[in-house]
Amino acid sequence: MKHNKLLKVVCTGMTSALMLTSFTACSDKKEETTTEATTAEETTTAEETTTAAESETSAESETTAEETTESTTEETTAAASAFTLPETFTFDGKFDVKVVGYEYWDTGDKYDYDLVNVYYDFTCKNDDVKKIAQVYWKATQNGEELKEDPSSNSTFSDMDHNDDIWLFFQNGVTYRSVVQFACAKGGKDLITVSVGDSNDNMQSFDIDPTWEMPDIRHEDFELAKIDKPAFGPGNLPEGTRADGRFDIKINGVTGIFTGTDLDRDSKIVEHKVVGISFTVTNHTGREDSPFMIAMNNCYVFQDGVTLKHVGSGKGSEDEGKTQKDLPLYQKIADGETVTYTAYFKLRSDSPIEVVFKESFKLDTFADMVYDVNAQ
Repeated sequence: MKHNKLLKVVCTGMTSALMLTSFTACSDKKEETTTEATTAEETTTAEETTTAAESETSAESETTAEETTESTTEETTAAASAFTLPETFTFDGKFDVKVVGYEYWDTGDKYDYDLVNVYYDFTCKNDDVKKIAQVYWKATQNGEELKEDPSSNSTFSDMDHNDDIWLFFQNGVTYRSVVQFACAKGGKDLITVSVGDSNDNMQSFDIDPTWEMPDIRHEDFELAKIDKPAFGPGNLPEGTRADGRFDIKINGVTGIFTGTDLDRDSKIVEHKVVGISFTVTNHTGREDSPFMIAMNNCYVFQDGVTLKHVGSGKGSEDEGKTQKDLPLYQKIADGETVTYTAYFKLRSDSPIEVVFKESFKLDTFADMVYDVNAQ
């Protein structure tokens, strides 16, 4: 009995121990499962957080990149647009100036400065004839004023504009010309150009010498044709100046001759020259020549712009003569009359209008129209 009781106690203890061991094992297993689950959950949460953060960062980066690209594009566009050609500059009741291009010239070893040409279209907006010289120009670079038109060398002018300042224009006529400035050698910094009808009334724009402009040097520019010129009354072959100093008679065209000149590439080319005969009577009260009335009162228009006075052409009666031999330059006594021929460089086959008008006035005292194709 005692032995069985002891065995029972032992068995009971063992059962308890087994139960405790089993309970402990279960607790450990449950704790392990809980830990693994917690760890997995934390890992998933961390991964999701990281992924979200990465997505947000990526989105922000893409947005920033897009903003940067747009900003850069806007800046580039702004920089490029800053050097587009300016609008037409208008000076009410006088003229318009439209800049059509410009270019930088590296003069090499020829000069100690480089050149910038600014090409523009001049439109007369006045009933009186106007000179292109009435356009005022100014340019500065790095605070220093640049010299205007420092060279008449056709290699750099590249267009036949050296004598444009002497031309007169009828109202509404547009003509292309060029103004030239000397700039620092190799200095391609921004140049501020100003244009106006006086030194006190100017409008400005910036040009970049490094900006590639279309090459318009060899672009043909033609004046609008005027088939029926009517600047003056017409059919008025002779008259007297208002002050009575000269009588003038337009005798007519003596012929179409050949002249030579340098083109924009400095090559000798031929062009047509028209000869026009005039008779002048001196009433000045002293010895004088017809040269002054020919230069100051005579306008030969073709397509609304005056023709340039040139020397006698090949084949004319005055070919080979010096100035002292030409009646135009010879003085005549008061009351005497002289007949001379003046020559003008034609620019087209349009009719010409020969006008004698008072200096700086609209009053016309002789005016005839001629068809150069009929000569």
